[in-house]
Amino acid sequence: MIARYIPTQMASIWTLQSQFRTWLEVELAVIQARCNLGLYRQEVSTRITAVLGTPEEFMTSEMVEAIIERDREIEHDLQAFVDIVRRALPEDLRHFIHDGLTSFDTEVPALALQFRQVSNVIMPDLAKFIAALRTLASRHMFTYRMGLTHGQDAKPTTFGWLVCSYIEMMEGAQERLINSFERIEEVKCSGAVGNYETLSPELEVEVCRLLGLRVRRAATQIVSRDVFANLLSDMATAGGGIERIATDFRLLATSPFGEVQEPRKQGQKGSSAMPHKSNTTLLERMSGMAKILRGYAVMGNELVSTWLERDIAHSCVERIAFPDATCLFDYMLQRMTWIVENLEVNRKAMAEGINRSRGCWASEEVKLLLERRGIEPDTVYRMVQSAAFMVVGTGREFRDVLLEAYIGDKRVSKLVSREELNTCFNFVASMCHLQSMYARFNLDPSLALSSNV
Repeated sequence: MIARYIPTQMASIWTLQSQFRTWLEVELAVIQARCNLGLYRQEVSTRITAVLGTPEEFMTSEMVEAIIERDREIEHDLQAFVDIVRRALPEDLRHFIHDGLTSFDTEVPALALQFRQVSNVIMPDLAKFIAALRTLASRHMFTYRMGLTHGQDAKPTTFGWLVCSYIEMMEGAQERLINSFERIEEVKCSGAVGNYETLSPELEVEVCRLLGLRVRRAATQIVSRDVFANLLSDMATAGGGIERIATDFRLLATSPFGEVQEPRKQGQKGSSAMPHKSNTTLLERMSGMAKILRGYAVMGNELVSTWLERDIAHSCVERIAFPDATCLFDYMLQRMTWIVENLEVNRKAMAEGINRSRGCWASEEVKLLLERRGIEPDTVYRMVQSAAFMVVGTGREFRDVLLEAYIGDKRVSKLVSREELNTCFNFVASMCHLQSMYARFNLDPSLALSSNV
């Protein structure tokens, strides 16, 4: 991932230094576990720790360079790591490093530890994003706007309720991501083909206990890549949710509507050619990044199928996909949180948008009123549709067309009065369930702005 899109907190997680530190953390945990189980004398762990120090202390930039150089010679990064660590120890202690382990007995738990760090960044950032959405929804509980279906005026609703649909979507993403991160913490330390020939289930349990991880019930040389495919897919789905919100804001920001505006920094420029424009560049960036995330999800699912006990086709893909996808997703969360927190909402334009349809939004209420008074449904539909189309052609108000064309019709006037017809056009009264709807989301009514209509 290019530096432009790497959040500061994520930058250090996927470095080689971080990777080698987690490898050493696992190797030391295996040694300590063997000491705890009486397989090694306790002094083995004590002496090795005294020489190496903590993984953070030992894995300096010089050590990282030494491992990289050794890897160039032998073409095996884990073995290069083992060789360099062993060289730092007295000769009688060297064989305890990576004793009876295969590469993925070290790498699988270490990767889980790295993903735990990722989770400790992404999940709080996702929670902040949802909190920002909840604040936005609370502020606009009574900001009325015209709802659109298929890109056309439908019926009045509130901006707050639209944002509630975003909260529902992102909280679902939150639940799925929690589960995916937890599954990755099920690891193995069970030998070359997963049958404990040189290790034991008891040792695996103790290693996992020391690292705060859990034992995967069955593994070969590797753990099944489905857990990583799930995470990449869940991030892509959540990214699609962010894209949906960004797309909605982009649509509401278009010139015919102007109901929201992407926040701008002081001195920011829009079009290089047209100074009057204020383009939704960040929102459009979110849409582009969501497409990239979906690409990584495809990669992840392509890796689920591996040869028998293992092959290495997944490795090169994961080295790219894991850092890039997690950094990109966290970047999207941080940028969208800032956008939501600073979104410019034009409440006046939203109110004017309701008037744009000249009352045609009440067609359903009128249709139901006439049907419930006994007029045949298809006849009612054609009557109301004809009046609505007349509005489009003449620019007149829907209510005026109805009163003129149909209240004078004896079929209608004997069943419906003018006063009853007028009640169909009170959209605020018709949305009498708003409070109970908002109660589902624990919004803060104290933040709510007064009605814009």
